Amino acid sequence: MVLSPVEKTTPIFGLLKTLRLLRLVRVARKLDRYSEYGTAVVILLTCLFTLIAHWLACVWHAIGFSETQNKFGWIQRLQRQQYGDGTNFTSSNSSLSTRYITAIYFTLSSLTSVGFGNVSPNTDAEKVFSVCVMIFGALLYAFIFGNLTAIIQRLYSRTSRFHDNLRMIEDFVRFYNIPKLTREELEKYFRHEWAYTKGVDMETVIKRFPESLQADICLHLHRGLFEECGVFKTASEGCLRALALRFKIRHYLPGH
Repeated sequence: MVLSPVEKTTPIFGLLKTLRLLRLVRVARKLDRYSEYGTAVVILLTCLFTLIAHWLACVWHAIGFSETQNKFGWIQRLQRQQYGDGTNFTSSNSSLSTRYITAIYFTLSSLTSVGFGNVSPNTDAEKVFSVCVMIFGALLYAFIFGNLTAIIQRLYSRTSRFHDNLRMIEDFVRFYNIPKLTREELEKYFRHEWAYTKGVDMETVIKRFPESLQADICLHLHRGLFEECGVFKTASEGCLRALALRFKIRHYLPGH
């Protein structure tokens, strides 16, 4: 069998083109910076995992393509499974899509440590590549899915904190036998405050910054009050900044 120049170079050129996507690795290094965009990072990591599996599938296909004369190669075995035991690899009876699907199936099962064994390495080159994929897959699996676990936990951390605080209030009410009416008011107030603050203690956050920044933040928070109240309309910016630092935000239920 004689391979045409196009058939020889196509896998190599395809692999070189995908190397342009290595810039995604730079993004992966900055995952902590983008961790607040949890859903986007989850999608990005999934795409990165799939992309790496695609690259490895191209290498796996190139190895099999270079050993089509070896009857124990995975492409030869695939041809015999499709067309019978007496069939060898030729361009006419080979489907590129079938080979790619088989290659991506093998790399994904190797990277995820599933390894069903229905597509297995037989030649020395295939076995060496498989060992490298398994080692690399263990590290990649730990990195990507470790980050995915952390991001998913971060997405639900606020909900978890809400239920923990609510459970603490319920334990407090039960331990001290708080009357039912007061208990309902406590839970209603907690839910009202949480809906407004989302569990963020504003004063604790503001105190982390120097006084100049505190004044900027407080002025922004109370800007609506200054604009609505006529007594503050003639006040200077410095006066408003000084007043804003003295204001305290408190939450009350309707009628309290």
